[in-house]
Amino acid sequence: MEDIRRLEFPQTNRLVYLNTAGEGLLPKRALKQLSTVMGRVGRCEVSDEEVFELMKNLRREAAKVIGAKPGEIALTTSTTTGLKSILSLLHIKKGDNIVSFDLEFPTVGAAVISICRRTGCKVKVVRNKGGIYTLEDIEKIVDENTKAIVLSSVEWVNGYRFNLRAVAEIAEKVGAYLIVDAVQHIGALRINVHKEGVDFLAAGGEKWLLAPLAGCGILYVRSDLIEKYEPLVYGLMNLEEPEEGWSRWWSNPGKDPWSTPMLTKTAVRYEWGGTPPLPGIVILYEAVKLLNSIGIADIERRNFMLKEYLIDQLSSIGARIVSYVDDTENWSSITTFRLKERFDEDCRIVDSLRGKGIIVAARGSTGICGIRVSPHFYNDREDIDMLVENLRRFR
Repeated sequence: MEDIRRLEFPQTNRLVYLNTAGEGLLPKRALKQLSTVMGRVGRCEVSDEEVFELMKNLRREAAKVIGAKPGEIALTTSTTTGLKSILSLLHIKKGDNIVSFDLEFPTVGAAVISICRRTGCKVKVVRNKGGIYTLEDIEKIVDENTKAIVLSSVEWVNGYRFNLRAVAEIAEKVGAYLIVDAVQHIGALRINVHKEGVDFLAAGGEKWLLAPLAGCGILYVRSDLIEKYEPLVYGLMNLEEPEEGWSRWWSNPGKDPWSTPMLTKTAVRYEWGGTPPLPGIVILYEAVKLLNSIGIADIERRNFMLKEYLIDQLSSIGARIVSYVDDTENWSSITTFRLKERFDEDCRIVDSLRGKGIIVAARGSTGICGIRVSPHFYNDREDIDMLVENLRRFR
């Protein structure tokens, strides 16, 4: 890990960067490959076939990260775009309800509220208890009219991680879908969408997948649902590739533009359907390849080691961990804590730390708030020591 830190993340030489939950660090290899590819674009050296092959390879690498099949992966621009696509597919109607949670990132709330306003369905929100959700509270609110349970597998404010398999079982009992916003999860923690019963999943690449501001992410759709749901409108690239290949198809004088190939039977039917955003695809592909070469299991182990060390060091200066649980099943790479009685004082600490090159975040929602620390595998104990040493002065 130290070699990867030195070679791929020179940003760590000048910053104590502990805010991957806000935005991940861009690997050096991704920036180098982007420059190479776009240079070739400028020289008219990149073919359609090469771009299609790159997208195919990215879907394959993304599938490895979440335990899916490549055909279940579509590329998208962001978590938001993925969630909007999913919710627009499901034939939601008046009389249905969608269950979600009060600590969700506002994008989730906006997506769920907007689809329910359009269709007349009802929004039902599970309330947290000290930043934690119980299965009993979820079961009480889910009923036979629940169309979907929509949740972030890791909550953005306090890092609480859901037991997805347990929530999926609640959904299965009433025939509801489990829709997961995994932007604070994948790349940092293991997940197997098949074993955990996830029906749909969306995640932008900007955080733990290490593709900041690239405008590229992934959408997962369980294989048996792909042909069940057809996008409302689709483009040419959502269709099956012609037998002769797209390049030859373009020059075929006998083709009828009003009689196009059939809609693809893979999740590609949910992609943008036209010219792909090549720079974002290049960046995300290189970043995800790096993650897979290290191994998500090893990354998770290192991130949990850093979390344990962080919690110990914060406790030594009297900080209070927000929503702390002993059960590591509910742990993530996010740790939120309070140092001062008043949150505005904690916010000033965050600003002061930034001035010293120590990057953390202040986050709050629905009565839960604190200083959020989110190290990734490129961090080490010295980063945490530097943070805590500076925090000690504020005590």
